[in-house]
Amino acid sequence: MSGKIIYAWIPGLPHLLRPELSDGYKSLASAASEVGREFTKLGVKRVLYYSTQWLSVLGQSVQTRPNVKGLHVDENWYDIASLPFDFHVDQVLAKKLILASEGAGFQVRGVNYEGFPVDTGTIVANKLINSANLATGMYSSCVYSDYQETIKIGRLAKSVAESMDGVTAMVAVSGLSGRYFTTEIDFREDHIRDPKDNEWNQKLLGAMDSGDWVAVNNMREQFCRECKADVGLKALAFLEGAGACGAGKKLQTKAYGAIYGTGAAVMLGV
Repeated sequence: MSGKIIYAWIPGLPHLLRPELSDGYKSLASAASEVGREFTKLGVKRVLYYSTQWLSVLGQSVQTRPNVKGLHVDENWYDIASLPFDFHVDQVLAKKLILASEGAGFQVRGVNYEGFPVDTGTIVANKLINSANLATGMYSSCVYSDYQETIKIGRLAKSVAESMDGVTAMVAVSGLSGRYFTTEIDFREDHIRDPKDNEWNQKLLGAMDSGDWVAVNNMREQFCRECKADVGLKALAFLEGAGACGAGKKLQTKAYGAIYGTGAAVMLGV
């Protein structure tokens, strides 16, 4: 059995659930919804989220509770949007992710308890792209796993997806440049805080759009230094390991903009 994989990169801040606040938010949210419609066209059966906002400390974590639901309040953006959630977790996917992680030598544990605080990024992304209520999986972003180790996690996720029937969407939930405004702004005037961050974001996106992965790899470390990149671009490491960044592959930008000064993009790779 060799299941097919497609890839997406989705911003995970709740501003996108309030598209009326800014034309930029509206553009990003619309592009994310279009990615969800593309999933339907391509016959996606399940979505595996790797969100850089689900941070784990004691190794890797995998969501295993069959139905995870509740109401999340974001610690920073609690006044932007309510975040109710209701996830149906693919049990086979979760079990295989744990077994594959153990086989690769990772310390991993399944998470299964009522009221688990699903992170803002996963909730936002799921609301934007998963209107079809597809089965889901969630793999944490361990703070002690560096870029190379995260590539290995992407690889094991790829091996699991290929062992399952149907199409799996690997969705990285993260941002680009990470320089937030530190004072209150008018959302209608939101923009990339530093012009140099904007230049770097567009340079990176251009290379991913064209599938120039050598250029992406060559600029990655400097990008992280110059732009205070979100969690060291570990979302890209996950997608790289999962096969999104190989020869002939592209991550095409569907929308790019600012969220409170930071860089945000919606990307799709098939």
